[in-house]
Amino acid sequence: MTNRDPEFQKRYEELMRGAGAHRKKLAARAIANERRNQHKRKRLKSLRTITERNARVERDLRRHAENMHMTRLIEREIAALELKREAATDSEERFLLKAEIRHLYALKTYLSGKFPKRRPPESGLAVPAVPPKGPLPKQGGAAAPLDFDG
Repeated sequence: MTNRDPEFQKRYEELMRGAGAHRKKLAARAIANERRNQHKRKRLKSLRTITERNARVERDLRRHAENMHMTRLIEREIAALELKREAATDSEERFLLKAEIRHLYALKTYLSGKFPKRRPPESGLAVPAVPPKGPLPKQGGAAAPLDFDG
């Protein structure tokens, strides 16, 4: 075994004398710093959220204004095509104008964002119910005979 230096022992004891209190001070300082940083992070996050929300609202308003402008242009075009269709004498030309008008109405609906409820095409058709597989029930409400002797 090696002999320990007495000076080293004294210095070690002096160092360790206030170690518990020093460690508690450091821990308290670390906790205070963490709380302060946590508060800053929350504030920054809320500011970021507000900024993102404002940007989103601004983008939506701009898009809405563009859609309104396009909707007005489409309405003007529809009115012009309606006049052309009324003045047209050829049935094929009327048919093509009507198809173009329908297309513009669909485009206008798409831009407004208000879509009609979607239903499958067969929802309006009257279709007979498919009978269940198996034997038909007896008519008149008669019960099947119970035969336990067999």
